[in-house]
Amino acid sequence: MEVIRSLTELPDLKGSVVTIGSFDGIHRGHQALLAETVEHARKLNLPSVVLTFDPHPQQILRPSERRPIRILMGIDEKAELISRYAEMDFLLVLRFDERFARQTAREFLQEILLGTLYVKHVVVGYDHRFGHDREGNAEWLAEQGEAFGFGVSQVGPIKNETLPVSSTLIRDHIQDDRLDLANAMLGHPYTVFGQVVVGKQRGRTLHFPTANVEPETVNKLIPNRGVYLTRVRLQGDLYFGMCNIGVRPTFDNGQETIEVHLFDWPVERGDFYQETIMIEFLQKLRDEKKFKNVNELTEQLDNDKKTCLAIIDNYREI
Repeated sequence: MEVIRSLTELPDLKGSVVTIGSFDGIHRGHQALLAETVEHARKLNLPSVVLTFDPHPQQILRPSERRPIRILMGIDEKAELISRYAEMDFLLVLRFDERFARQTAREFLQEILLGTLYVKHVVVGYDHRFGHDREGNAEWLAEQGEAFGFGVSQVGPIKNETLPVSSTLIRDHIQDDRLDLANAMLGHPYTVFGQVVVGKQRGRTLHFPTANVEPETVNKLIPNRGVYLTRVRLQGDLYFGMCNIGVRPTFDNGQETIEVHLFDWPVERGDFYQETIMIEFLQKLRDEKKFKNVNELTEQLDNDKKTCLAIIDNYREI
């Protein structure tokens, strides 16, 4: 899949099948959209396009007096997850700003879908709205499709038990410490994608060397403070480990950090500073805690690792 960041970078298309949305999280509803898009692209023998936006539209449209929206996933994470679930040809990322927000649904249709992508089929979610004042939806697109000669598919809702899967509910579950419910809606573990940076290296003295990870996404929703069983995608391989999110209260109550310890990283491969890694959060073990001394902390870390090793087999197939 080729990632395109402006309309001018697109190759000349003779037609396309397009799905449109924020795709924050690439959850099970998004996966259904991707599958539908690929199916129609194959039937029509046309390239498939995921059209998304950066920054997330709510970062521009959300009233300034409200708290900023926390993003589930940046563009690089989206590309990784989209490639995992569907054989899409293009990920088209359009810059969303105040000018773009003023664009009407008809302008979006004429200038982008028809004028640039030469769309022959559009796939959207059941609740998808677009254009100034959210005037465009699946029904409006279907009417335009009859006039301009393209098809429209409406997908969903996809439900987890009785609730429709949505990025908003996933955010709520993560913030409420219900990682199990969030992951069930996602259809994959929640991830943090970032770069390994130099930390204070205290983990080495505790015999638990850790990689400090700086998230790539501004306003990324970070799971609550505590210790987690995780799986890390690094250099094309998967490693189980445990991750601590917090301010290290036993030492200094400093800035919040994300530190991950890998159980089976080959020592001969050395460190991996500046590497980009993806942390998958599988299960929360406990909240962050301040310990009386280093020995008490080390004992707890040993127990945390034993707990992780005891439950790892539950997550090998996901």
